[in-house]
Amino acid sequence: MKPNMISLGIIIVFAAVLVVYFGGFGFDTAGRRATLTIGGRIFNIEVRDTAAGRSQGLSGREALGENEGMLFTFGSPGDYGFWMKDMKFPIDIVWIRDGKVVGVTEDVPPEPEKTMLSLTSYYPPSPADTVLELRAGAVADYGIAAGNAVTITE
Repeated sequence: MKPNMISLGIIIVFAAVLVVYFGGFGFDTAGRRATLTIGGRIFNIEVRDTAAGRSQGLSGREALGENEGMLFTFGSPGDYGFWMKDMKFPIDIVWIRDGKVVGVTEDVPPEPEKTMLSLTSYYPPSPADTVLELRAGAVADYGIAAGNAVTITE
């Protein structure tokens, strides 16, 4: 094979990897913005609906604001696990299915001393299709509980 053909092959493979990594085929980590209402409280949220976006989550951020959150959406209900990889602050997790809260996990702490393989995983009490992360204390402050209706406006 000629050197020019090998170089061309390498360039094509590299270009394909870049397309997949930077936005092709649902691998975008940036979320879209929306408004979520739960328990009479309105939150400005960032929606993560791709595998890469859900994996990135709030990792590396310094904090969430008073009325901010991150929403993770899935195609179907399941027992999706969440961890605190590269998290710098505690959060509350709200587990949602079909527009209703099915459970909450409060004051989930960051685990900076743990390796990725030893991080605690958190699961919903019953299958969820959507998961909301809020600043720690929000669930108690706003009385968010199982049975609350959840509406999302994009």
